[in-house]
Amino acid sequence: MTNSVDITNNVSTSNTLMSGNSSEDQSVLGKDDFLKILVTQLSNQDPSNPLQDQDFIGQMANFSSLEQMTNLNDSFDKFANLQMSQYSSAIGKEITWTPEGGDSSSSGVVTGVATQDGSYYYLVGNQKVPMENVTEIDQVSSDSNQ
Repeated sequence: MTNSVDITNNVSTSNTLMSGNSSEDQSVLGKDDFLKILVTQLSNQDPSNPLQDQDFIGQMANFSSLEQMTNLNDSFDKFANLQMSQYSSAIGKEITWTPEGGDSSSSGVVTGVATQDGSYYYLVGNQKVPMENVTEIDQVSSDSNQ
């Protein structure tokens, strides 16, 4: 009688439960994981055949590169959020735009801002208006003196 256990599912499930991350996040190595691997490698290296200087320098260069890419990605996220907040200043204002392939212009009051596939849109009623099609932004005139 043979008993077998699939440890791959057990390990990934326990890692997910402990860290609170989804299994999707577990498939990508981050800078902390890279540093843990490097420390483990250094602490478990063979004393008669230690890690060569050029190998160590290469791994540190990879780590530095990974950290810079992570910082750059964080900067892009902050920039995207800044852009969104700048575009949101148009909410409540009237915009005029030229529809794709059209000669006439349309106008309406901006009710929101959306992003899709890296492009930003003003929401006017049920329409998504690409920001590059906007030709004018005006304050909404208040006709309270009638």
